[in-house]
Amino acid sequence: MKKLFAVIVMLVMLIGCAGMNASVPVNIASDAAFVLVIQNNPGYKVPIIAGLNKVKAFLSGTVTYDDLLIEIAKVLPSQYAVVAVILSGYLDTDKPIFETYLPMLDSYKEGVIVKIDRFIFLATNM
Repeated sequence: MKKLFAVIVMLVMLIGCAGMNASVPVNIASDAAFVLVIQNNPGYKVPIIAGLNKVKAFLSGTVTYDDLLIEIAKVLPSQYAVVAVILSGYLDTDKPIFETYLPMLDSYKEGVIVKIDRFIFLATNM
């Protein structure tokens, strides 16, 4: 019984129940890059905020990591791709072990939503 419990605990840890855990330098770098994009392209502000809100709404359902990346590419196409790259790069620093078949845990989705909220906050206050 103790071995079974230990195996279950290790599996939960491997799946990543802690959620997003990007380092402080990664957070600062992604925020700075995002701010520079908005400052240099003020016309991007409204479409990017709308796209980020669509990504947040998409995260309310059951999604995999790969589904999330596809959705980011859909809602932030061509000229806004630089923001999609910044957000995807941030996600890539702490991607879950299972990317395609298993849905993301709520704790991971909450971490992504926190980052999206920070981007929205930065965009609206410039």
